[in-house]
Amino acid sequence: MELTKAANPANPANPEKPEKPATPSGRTDGGRGVPGRVTTAAVLGTVLEWYDFAIYASMAAVIGRLFFPSNDPTVSLLVTFASYAVGFVCRPLGAIVLGRLGDRAGRRSMLAVTMVTVGVASVLIGLLPTHASVGALAPALLVALRMVQGLAAGAEWTGGATFLIEYARTGRRGLYSGVVQASTVAGFLLGTGVAMAVVRFMSEATVDSWGWRVPFLLGGVVAAVGLFVRLKLDESPAYRELRAARKAEHRHGTGTEGAHPGRDGGGERGGVGDDSAQTRRGWLLVLGIVFGVTLYGYTATSFPAFLDAVGALSLADALTTNAVALLIEVPLIVAAGALSDRLGRKRLMGGALALYAVATCPVFLLATNGTLAGALIGQIVFVVLFAAVSGPMAALFVELFPTRVRSTAFSSSYNVGAAVFGGTAPFVNTYLATATGIAVAPALYLVLGALVSLAFLSRVRDRHKEELR
Repeated sequence: MELTKAANPANPANPEKPEKPATPSGRTDGGRGVPGRVTTAAVLGTVLEWYDFAIYASMAAVIGRLFFPSNDPTVSLLVTFASYAVGFVCRPLGAIVLGRLGDRAGRRSMLAVTMVTVGVASVLIGLLPTHASVGALAPALLVALRMVQGLAAGAEWTGGATFLIEYARTGRRGLYSGVVQASTVAGFLLGTGVAMAVVRFMSEATVDSWGWRVPFLLGGVVAAVGLFVRLKLDESPAYRELRAARKAEHRHGTGTEGAHPGRDGGGERGGVGDDSAQTRRGWLLVLGIVFGVTLYGYTATSFPAFLDAVGALSLADALTTNAVALLIEVPLIVAAGALSDRLGRKRLMGGALALYAVATCPVFLLATNGTLAGALIGQIVFVVLFAAVSGPMAALFVELFPTRVRSTAFSSSYNVGAAVFGGTAPFVNTYLATATGIAVAPALYLVLGALVSLAFLSRVRDRHKEELR
């Protein structure tokens, strides 16, 4: 399909610059790979999003003291984690609204909106008065801003993943899936590192006075850089092809918006009705897979507060071991994504989930044995397995949906699961451990999640060798 244009509607600020032609495989530049600016733009927003969630989780004990004071520190921590989960409640709504924006107005427009929203909310949290200053208004404002962040987060990671993977050629989508997923861990690592530095190098009084604000205000700087980069992008090749097809159909009055002649994903579907049935099935599959995956992901990033709550380590030591584990995880995720281009998404993810079901209880016993070495080794084993699951994940999900609804379907299915299972994971884990008095109690919940995800994954058709529809 010929898509070369005399103008660039994805970049109206530069109408003289012709839009690059897209091929059915989604490649640009003759297949030489994804431009660096595209990769940077896609991952910066994801880094910011998960940086923000990481600093909130890592500073949970401090936020609990300042915004949800109680005579029982455990109660304050649990309420803080509940406010953490509130942000996830809004994610499905944001996924639907902003996901539709991505499908109708373009991936680029949607990504600019999410960047601004997450960045501004982060800065405002850093400027909030505490409970000691304004009483109940302080936690109310904090929860409101967490909800705003949740709306934007509902389309940020999925939007960035969709945008980047649509740029990649067939046979390389797993690699870029690993890149965008590694950026979530990079964001967590950055947030955990900043929180660790604040806690280690400032006195508790200084942290409570103003030090806790620094990580949130730094988020505004990342947002400004990310927005600048994103506004200079073209649309993804797959979306440009879809937009050209829509214009052609409109000119000819075919009334078949969204159909892709000759691109039915292997001959199984030939029209919009069949695409709708496949989208519904894909939606349910993503929801089921996300159950266990997000439990493990958010448990990994909230380990510092968990280890502190169960008395296994001090918060400073817990943050240190978590940062080391996350640092090791980042390159492993990229490697796992690339490996899935050869082995297939299902084989790699399924093997890691099966190992999780077996290894989670021993890993928790090791991580909570009260020693620095045990906590470090336990978390390293935990994140190595998670790398194998999460590296190929974005590509697997993107490949399930047709381009015309990919942004909405991927965002909504993933974020419903993330809201219900991932956002509540730190609260449930801490509650199970403190209520039962057994530090490894959360492991049983995680094993259940791994088995459920494995069952749903077994129903997926692996399309790693097929072109995007």
